[in-house]
Amino acid sequence: MPTARSSPAHRIRIEESGLSDLERIYELERECFGRNAYSKSFIRFLLTDLSTIALKAVNDRGDVIGSVIGRVEKSSGKVIGRVYTIDVKPEHRRKGVGRMLLRKLEEEFRRMGCEKIVLEVAVDNEPAIKLYKSMGYKFTAKLKNYYGLGRDAYRAERNLREDFSKKADNLA
Repeated sequence: MPTARSSPAHRIRIEESGLSDLERIYELERECFGRNAYSKSFIRFLLTDLSTIALKAVNDRGDVIGSVIGRVEKSSGKVIGRVYTIDVKPEHRRKGVGRMLLRKLEEEFRRMGCEKIVLEVAVDNEPAIKLYKSMGYKFTAKLKNYYGLGRDAYRAERNLREDFSKKADNLA
């Protein structure tokens, strides 16, 4: 199983999330985003929707320390993966947990035939922006008031078809 980079003693498992995780995921979402968190009813919808991929990071004590929720959607006739939220408990940030969650979500999107991944991130969320850039996401637009009045976002995308082509070229 993958482990966080901080120490071998901190083994992290990435597991599927379901409706039974609603309370823990909602509390984590609130801990990470405060009043800007998604509502419990929206997270419930995502956890029960058949197009959703919901994953959680669990430590060796069984605590949920992170989660990611994405959804397979159609856009302009193409199948895309949309990242709705990625949350990591503050004390576990910058230890590779978010990267592990996003990598696993990318694998699932690829497996489900998505051509690209799309996400939005607040313009002031510098740690997330840095993570996405380091993972090959391209910032394609600035969205005024995306999160409400005065709270702009960037749209970022990663082309999965291009990634697959590069891997195939490297094998040849």
